[in-house]
Amino acid sequence: MYNDFKGVLLNAGKLMLSMADAAVHDKGGHANFVTDADMAVQSYLMEELGKLLPEAVFFAEEKEENHLGQGYTFIIDPIDGTTNFFHHCRSSSISVGLLHKREPILGMVLNPYSNELFYAEKGKGAFCNDAPIHVSEREFSLGLVNMGTSPYFPEAADKTLRAGKLFLARCCDLRRSGSAALDLCSVAAGRTEMFYEFRLSPWDYAAATFIIQEAGGAFGSFGGETFTYEHPIPIWASSAVCRDAFVQSLEEICRG
Repeated sequence: MYNDFKGVLLNAGKLMLSMADAAVHDKGGHANFVTDADMAVQSYLMEELGKLLPEAVFFAEEKEENHLGQGYTFIIDPIDGTTNFFHHCRSSSISVGLLHKREPILGMVLNPYSNELFYAEKGKGAFCNDAPIHVSEREFSLGLVNMGTSPYFPEAADKTLRAGKLFLARCCDLRRSGSAALDLCSVAAGRTEMFYEFRLSPWDYAAATFIIQEAGGAFGSFGGETFTYEHPIPIWASSAVCRDAFVQSLEEICRG
């Protein structure tokens, strides 16, 4: 199935790079933007993926109404890291996850700047540019922690920063690229060990968390919330070695 969709994703990456100076529009709320490139990439993905899997429905960031289908559902972020994109920070990605009966079966995340394509199919493992990847086996105290700052949800700021301070004391260091999908793929590839964000939307995590799972890691929600692909939730992801200590630390922050 991945081979059927690979070309579409690579062409979407070329489209994104060709629109580096696309117009920027304010979506309302804090630090929430969309560019003409987001809209063009999303339109292209929906059109081309729809040709390959006509029965699928689309759950996409720049789509006005989103509902998971009972059959196939593509969950799409046309540009994850839009703020990076229009600041020319060169750390943005295109994320496409595919659910069947509301369970993930395929995840693809493309970094067009580095030409890295992370992907996984159910039961077949995880890959970066066709080379197998696996989560790290470093212990918790040596782990690097990727963090998201939930910029669209200012109410999450205090817990986000308290968690960061805690992990600076208990782990090796913190990292943030500005693209949650790329940060999650870093965990899948064993470049970092953990990721957390106190409020993240499904199009940001649907593909990459599945890639982590197929790479031998784990993911879920925390703070008493149930994992879902239907609305924003807190997200953690981790290598198997770091999982217990990491989740316990996050729950400690949630308890105050």
